[in-house]
Amino acid sequence: MKFVILDVYPQENHRLIKDTAGGYGTGNNFGKNLFSKLLNVYVDNKIGMPAMEIMYISSILKKDHKVHYSRKFDDPEIIDADFIILPSSIIAHETEINTLEKLKDKRIFVTGIFSNILKDKYEKKNTVVIKNESDTFFYNLQKSGKLNTEFLLSIFDDPKLINQFYSPVNLDDFPFPDWKNYSKNYPLRNDFFGLKEKIAIPILATRGCPYSCFNYCTYPLQQGRKVRARSVQNIVEEIKYWQNKIGCNKFVFRDPVFSINRKHTINLCNEIINQKLNIKFMVETHLNNMDDEMIKLLKNAGLELIYVGVESSNHVVLEDMKRFTIEHDKQYEIIKKCEDAGIIVKTMFIIGNPEDTEETINASIQYSKYLPSLYAQFSVFTPYPGTPVYGDFKELINVKELEKFNQYNLVFKHKNLSAEKIEKLKSSAYIKFYLNFKKIFQVLRYFLRSKYV
Repeated sequence: MKFVILDVYPQENHRLIKDTAGGYGTGNNFGKNLFSKLLNVYVDNKIGMPAMEIMYISSILKKDHKVHYSRKFDDPEIIDADFIILPSSIIAHETEINTLEKLKDKRIFVTGIFSNILKDKYEKKNTVVIKNESDTFFYNLQKSGKLNTEFLLSIFDDPKLINQFYSPVNLDDFPFPDWKNYSKNYPLRNDFFGLKEKIAIPILATRGCPYSCFNYCTYPLQQGRKVRARSVQNIVEEIKYWQNKIGCNKFVFRDPVFSINRKHTINLCNEIINQKLNIKFMVETHLNNMDDEMIKLLKNAGLELIYVGVESSNHVVLEDMKRFTIEHDKQYEIIKKCEDAGIIVKTMFIIGNPEDTEETINASIQYSKYLPSLYAQFSVFTPYPGTPVYGDFKELINVKELEKFNQYNLVFKHKNLSAEKIEKLKSSAYIKFYLNFKKIFQVLRYFLRSKYV
């Protein structure tokens, strides 16, 4: 059989990635001023990867069948494809629906958590919406021996047949994602102020997130709140596999919260160190999980960059969001220790939170400058369909296109702020953070010590 993975995106002048925001995707639009536009172009050219779930599915299917990955709905490979697999997202929703309309003569499996949330939009006569996690479905289908044309066609006649293929899968049993063929034709990178372009392989150590921010976060929708971990041996085996196959020593851990299982993280770092794998990697984690022992161990294992959520400097705003955090002095202390150890920190802030005012946002911008992190990110609070908080904002939504739900637009009627004001504050945040003497000096110092220079 021949499968075409049709991963369509709208045409935008900023980075779009479906793998982020728990499979809903994000569109990093930093603003409309000149500096923000330059930042849009820079990030779009420096950071790119598809949904990991799709690359797992590609590997599963490639064992016995032909698989072609494309981002063009008019790709000639579609003509003789037996089945299409279309990854869903909120950032490309209208584009995906239009593509389904144009391919009415094809049998299409729709994957991704967002197609489950808006199932009525994706379910058509020629489509079957696969429950999340879609890679589990295809793995169990293959394992059962029913990954053949006759049975797949029967699913379109009776979609309930898919329900028998969702039994839990040990994460170690999945084949490694199909990055080798993907990276031949599309950018696969995650670099920051690097002068030499390098492939960075996305990798998962764990799935699931139990933290309280599930109130507005989509990762628990995608992966559940129970943490599941691959064995240390399996993770190390994958690292060595990519080192041997494509000579890559840079990795992006896509865990919702890396280091959430302390014992597992320590064992993984020790194994990387003991086997002298000589890798560089980045993670997203919670500052509460970082201490002197963990910072030193992660650095010795090759940690180069961490993303940490700060969200806001205002405790009233954070409490309303149900966001657990640590006190300001502790945040500064941990970030300073990471930066001093040679681990770059990117702090992530959210503006336009329900209780935000212009004053609280400006205070958060000032706080971001005070913290010793090299990078900062300012996104916009977005009440996503499917999350608990969405019910509070459903009647306030004033944006028709779901593709605008990209974490960088205000999509509801805020009680204190207009969309225009949020746009100005967002643009101002990036200018104030990056274009100041202290930050310019910090970036220059990084350049001087960087091995990329």
